[in-house]
Amino acid sequence: MKSESDINGLNKYGSLHYEHLHGDKEGLSSVRVNDQYRIEFTEDINGDSPIANICNIIELSNHYK
Repeated sequence: MKSESDINGLNKYGSLHYEHLHGDKEGLSSVRVNDQYRIEFTEDINGDSPIANICNIIELSNHYK
C-alpha cells in the first residue's frame, strides 16, 4: 500500500479485494490481509487523489465469525 501514489493504485492488486464498505461500516474501505482478515481504514483526499490513512486502521478483524 505504501508504494502506491494514491488509493486507486490498489485496484491493480486483485488479491487485496480493495472495496468501499457499506451499511454500518459506511465511510470505511478495506483490503484483505489473507482469507480470514482484512484491514479497515479511512480515506482522505490529497489534491485530486484519494489516499489511505494507513495509520488509522480501524480494525483487523475476522469478520466472517
